[in-house]
Amino acid sequence: MITRRFVKVTGITVITAVAIALSTGMALAEHFKIDLKVTDPQGRTVQAFTDETPPIGGLNPRPVLHIKAGEELKVTWTIQCEYPHGVLKNAGVHFFVVREANLGQKPVPDPSGTGGIIDNEFAMDFKPGATASGFARFRIDAPGNYLVRLQSENTWQVAGHEHFSAIDVQVK
Repeated sequence: MITRRFVKVTGITVITAVAIALSTGMALAEHFKIDLKVTDPQGRTVQAFTDETPPIGGLNPRPVLHIKAGEELKVTWTIQCEYPHGVLKNAGVHFFVVREANLGQKPVPDPSGTGGIIDNEFAMDFKPGATASGFARFRIDAPGNYLVRLQSENTWQVAGHEHFSAIDVQVK
C-alpha cells in the first residue's frame, strides 16, 4: 500500500514537473522577436510578427497585401534578441522578397533564383536585447504573388528552430 501510494504520488509529481518544464522551456525557447511591415502608396499596412520553423512555413497563416503592378512598397523590419542566456554568436539575419507560385506557398522559394527581387543577409553577434532594423522601398512591375520575409539563420541549435516573419503580396 505504501509503495503504491509512493508510485502514484511520484507519477503525479513527475507529470507536473514535466508540464512545468515544458511550459517554461517553451517560454524560454524564443530567441528573437521580429516585426515586419509592408506599406503600399495609399498607406495600407500589413504587419506580421514572429513565427518559427519547423514546421515548414511556420505556425501562422501569412497576411496578404494586395497592390497594383508598379506601385511602390515600403518594407520596415526589426529583429530583437530575446535570448537571455548570453550572446548568440554569428547569428544570421536574412531579408528577401521573392516571387512565389501561390500565396502561402510552402516551402519558401529560393531568393537567389530567378524569382528573387531583393536578397540581403548579414551575420552578427546578438547580445540579449540587441536590435537590428532595416527598410527597403521598391516596385514590383510584374503581376503575381510575392513573399516578403525576414528570418534568423544559424541559431537553430539554441532552441531547435529558426524564427521568421513573412507577408505575401499579391500584385494585380
